[in-house]
Amino acid sequence: MKLVISISLLFFSLPLLAQDIDFASTQQQAEQGDSDAQYLLGLLYDNAVGVERDLIKASNWYILASNQGHIAAQYNLAQMYRLGDGLEKDIEQAVYWFMQAAEQGNDPQAQYVLGDIYRYGEGVEPNNNEAFRWYILAAEQTLVEAEYMTGILIAAGLGAPENDFMALGWLRKAAKQSHARAFYALGEMYERGEGIEENLIQAFVWFAAASELGYTQALSRRDLLAANIESEFLIQAQTQAQSCIESVFQECE
Repeated sequence: MKLVISISLLFFSLPLLAQDIDFASTQQQAEQGDSDAQYLLGLLYDNAVGVERDLIKASNWYILASNQGHIAAQYNLAQMYRLGDGLEKDIEQAVYWFMQAAEQGNDPQAQYVLGDIYRYGEGVEPNNNEAFRWYILAAEQTLVEAEYMTGILIAAGLGAPENDFMALGWLRKAAKQSHARAFYALGEMYERGEGIEENLIQAFVWFAAASELGYTQALSRRDLLAANIESEFLIQAQTQAQSCIESVFQECE
């Protein structure tokens, strides 16, 4: 998904402000070299806001803004190259522009995508060390998917030394942001006693939270635990799970 909000302090919503955008003035500013205006024109053509969708024009404006270091434009341009959306698919160009946004702009979204590219070998050789490096940079900026992936890689010892205690910390951070798979992973670790003492009541709570957030696989794990927990402890687990859900997943331990 492309960014629709500029990272260079142009905080606006295109659908809401489209009627207020002076297209002629924006184009004039863009032609005079204003990178924010160039990026905005790219968005307008990319999303068919006030104009017909034209991905060639969108990419041209993104390129101009990107060459001036505009982070959001660099990210969107990289996605166009990555997906072959309006431009011929070119993973080398995609990685180059993601790198620009990730390194010079410290953009967590670009850092996360680079993590995926190296983790899954998307047009490059799979490299868990590189994947972890990018994931944790994004995680340190509280990007929830990156927090989750950082925890998963540390738990598996991929790209970083295996450390269940540290993995739990990152998964908890993601869970605090209502990340269903993080809750599920926490449930597995508490059930098995990985990085922490085995705790079936807490594992039930984690699986229940994941299930509530729509992670269907967690439902069977929750019910399996329920069938194996003594009734008095099951009531405690169900009460804690309800408190977790009612607190919008903030009070789950």
